[in-house]
Amino acid sequence: MKLEAKSIKFLSPADEQSFFDRLNALSGVNDVYGLGFSIIIDTNQSLDDEELREIIALFYRYGVNMKQLKAFLSEGNRIWFKHNQQSYWYKKVFGNR
Repeated sequence: MKLEAKSIKFLSPADEQSFFDRLNALSGVNDVYGLGFSIIIDTNQSLDDEELREIIALFYRYGVNMKQLKAFLSEGNRIWFKHNQQSYWYKKVFGNR
């Protein structure tokens, strides 16, 4: 599955390096590369809970469109990922109810 992070504004070279390092440290991320003004993140279709939480946090922090993360919804993560409407990511991923 390919995720797209468009026009991220990094605040310093170390901030940019941190973004890439955190993504590349995840075993479910196969590749991260630039394409025009976007960063493409090639992931496994299913990420474990810890990896999905890390990507949620990165996307939230860097203002990446989080709606694309809906594709990771599964029976195994439904309770904490979708049914937790008080979470900081809920509206950004699933929208208003």
